Amino acid sequence: MKALVLTLLSLSLSGSLLCLLLLAVRPLLRRVGGTTAAYYLWLLVLLRLVVPVGVGVTVSLPERGTEQAASTPPAVEQEQMGTPAGTPAIGNTAATVEPGEPDGAPEINPTAPRTSAPALELWDVLGGVWLAGAAGYLGWHMAAGAVFTRRVRRSLLPPEPREQAMLDALAKGRRVRLAHSGLVDTPMLMGLLRPVIVLPNSGPTLDNLPAVLRHELTHYRRRDLWYKALLALVTGIHWFNPLVHSMGRAVSLDCERSCDRAVVKGLDAGERRAYGDMLLALAARRRLPPGVTATTLWEGKRQLKARLLEIRDCKRVTGAGVCLMAAAVLLLGCCACGLPDWREAEPAPVSSSAPESREDPYADLLARYERAIHTQQLDEGQPALVAAVVNPDWIWGKLAGLRCGIGCVRMDLNGDGVEELVLGWLDAELWNMDEGYVFAIYTLVDGQPVLAVEGWERNRYVVGEDGYLYNAGSSGADQHQGNKYRFDPSRADFLELVEQTHDVETEDRWMASGTAIAATPLWEESLPAGFEGVLLGEEPILYVADGAEESRPVYIGEVPALFSPDSPYAAVGGWAAVDLDGDGAQETVLQITDVGNDIGGYLILRRKGDRVYGYPSGWRTFWSLKTDGTFLCSEWAGTKESIVSLRFTDGGYEQVEHLTAEGEQFIFTSFTVEGRRVTEEEWQAAWDAQEQKPDAWWYALPEKTE
Repeated sequence: MKALVLTLLSLSLSGSLLCLLLLAVRPLLRRVGGTTAAYYLWLLVLLRLVVPVGVGVTVSLPERGTEQAASTPPAVEQEQMGTPAGTPAIGNTAATVEPGEPDGAPEINPTAPRTSAPALELWDVLGGVWLAGAAGYLGWHMAAGAVFTRRVRRSLLPPEPREQAMLDALAKGRRVRLAHSGLVDTPMLMGLLRPVIVLPNSGPTLDNLPAVLRHELTHYRRRDLWYKALLALVTGIHWFNPLVHSMGRAVSLDCERSCDRAVVKGLDAGERRAYGDMLLALAARRRLPPGVTATTLWEGKRQLKARLLEIRDCKRVTGAGVCLMAAAVLLLGCCACGLPDWREAEPAPVSSSAPESREDPYADLLARYERAIHTQQLDEGQPALVAAVVNPDWIWGKLAGLRCGIGCVRMDLNGDGVEELVLGWLDAELWNMDEGYVFAIYTLVDGQPVLAVEGWERNRYVVGEDGYLYNAGSSGADQHQGNKYRFDPSRADFLELVEQTHDVETEDRWMASGTAIAATPLWEESLPAGFEGVLLGEEPILYVADGAEESRPVYIGEVPALFSPDSPYAAVGGWAAVDLDGDGAQETVLQITDVGNDIGGYLILRRKGDRVYGYPSGWRTFWSLKTDGTFLCSEWAGTKESIVSLRFTDGGYEQVEHLTAEGEQFIFTSFTVEGRRVTEEEWQAAWDAQEQKPDAWWYALPEKTE
């Protein structure tokens, strides 16, 4: 909806500027170039108002402060504040009443405003208002026109033979009908597909029938009915722009004046006077109902003076007028090609690396990688294997520490004095098939970094002790091969094949020869402030079981047994630090896994004063946890799914539902947003907005406490 509104505003702004320009030069154009040329120049304005193409003229919008702040990943915010990356920042934690203790600390206001629910954006409101106005305007005009046209067509009477013969002589084979009607007071041309000239049953027009017919046939020949239909469509689209309505009146006047000019240019002074007298006589008649698409000999009293002057002063177009009109067409055509390009101010790139050095050609590239890790968004051209880090679905259980295993090192792989940038998975500083591998090698071409080698899950590289690159590739269980390469930047593929093997033992030996490399991690992980002692097993958690009035101390090593007492597979799979209730202080959520990293649960850790309390939650909660503290909660039987946040109370916490879908067996029929019943389409739009929020990071538990 935002793109639609901005495109509409761009068209309206560029069309308005073009309209003002034409209004300014219109008197001069009519004087030297004639009204007909000025009339057709309005087509450029109409097309500019509906055709969203042109040469972009960038107009920067202010940077969204609140939205950007709400969507900035925690690690990035901390780096901007000087806190090491990966350390969840914690604000001034409000003291709260602990279970069983007397009152004495201020309570957290459970009704404090939150920003966790997807709010209706301003662009959606503006788009809805525009759509309602356009539908109302166009619908009303179409209905009014259809009703009037139907009434007139039902009242039509055939013309007299003399009138029909006169029309046939002037029409010169054009397929247009002639009829009379008692419902009209002025001659008119109506019908886009079946045109008919309608004459009143009596009046001054019958005494000037040749001029009347020439007038309406001119409208028919120039397709003025289609012109007016386009004008009505543009006015409906830009109903909010008063300048477009003014333009419509100017177009109608120029249409009639140019038609009058075409009719009287071959008449003498007496015949012109008679034509003008007919217009004066028609001035007492009533106008057409609004919304009717037709051309009439009489449009209104306000236009009478201008039309009479056009009839009196009708002159031939001179050579100078032709030149001026050509210049005007060229000028307006160039202006019509402009289209404002609304763009928000780009936020400054966020990176945890040191300021870029001009002497380091890889600095910007490394900043992109760090930004991808923080924002969970890949840039174009980055190796696909990084998706394992930026995709939250991969971060589960032991995989929670994968991002901490990405590192880089500069190495001269071929001895030419130019250092390559080698990136890969790190573990114990050894890159081989069991403990890590290279997934990207960049080299410099004309001073710029170029991706020379790319690996992925089934195409792994290691740097051997002998300086060669060893590769293990596989396309199936029994389809694999090993490759020994010499890195050669002079080759198009940067690799020279030295030897190849399909022997598994040789391949394993090659891959095991990966040399130890002292690399620099791209992500530094540390424990959340205020919870270090608990996660290291040095401080107990005051565990508050469901329905319990008192807490009991447990250490983190005892937490898995709280959820699966008889399972030897239960473990703490990872933790995430998020502000769950919007009070500015972060909580820590522990993920407890069981067999197959499933059927565990979650333990919510919340610091109150100098103690950390733990509140259990089922394993169907905290799915798709977002950085704003909202998450997906699902019922066991599949009868309900909700996007919820938490509100803490004296004895625990409550869930606050923001989006809810209910039904039977994952077939949902009832939808609510913030407690308000909505349609499935509205709910889906809110759900899509929720999915666009950044995901929270899940970290591996320190080895000391596992």
